[in-house]
Amino acid sequence: MNQVNWKLQEVFYFPESFGVPTNAARIEVKPQVEFQQVKGVCSLYGIYHISAHVGFQPGECAHHGTSEWVSIEDLDMNGENGYFEYAVPLFVELPPTYVHGNVEPEIHLSDVNAFVTDENALKVEWNVTCTYELPEPQESSSVEVITAPANSTSEESPEVKENVDLPFFLRDLKDAYSVYEVK
Repeated sequence: MNQVNWKLQEVFYFPESFGVPTNAARIEVKPQVEFQQVKGVCSLYGIYHISAHVGFQPGECAHHGTSEWVSIEDLDMNGENGYFEYAVPLFVELPPTYVHGNVEPEIHLSDVNAFVTDENALKVEWNVTCTYELPEPQESSSVEVITAPANSTSEESPEVKENVDLPFFLRDLKDAYSVYEVK
């Protein structure tokens, strides 16, 4: 199995009418993912579903958000606590060497953290691990041609050897091909 890791984050800000965010009482980030194979390309697609309970206190805060921040306009308020959900697109293209085996690739999340920033925004961070099977080593039936030494008196004829490693784009060719090694 092979693993690839990366870190993601989203920053949320809220309208002044809700007050100033004070804490992230409860945050959940869950991947909702499907495997697809289209035109020989394997990928995972779906969303990271974020659900958050955020504490607010009365007050006003000026937002100097950037275009990278997400504005949450609709919160379910219960006293000084608000709840919202948000979906972050998920798309992972697997390497070209990936061959779909018995186990589908998986996405796992860890270290989900949320905190209120100095700009009174809610920052949510999480680590992602994508696990997938490595391709089985393939035995190649390839040909290596070696010519006779230059001081030979007979007419040179190529010598053929089997089982030479080929570049991946030559392994599955259906037409005949030759590989010549120059010495």
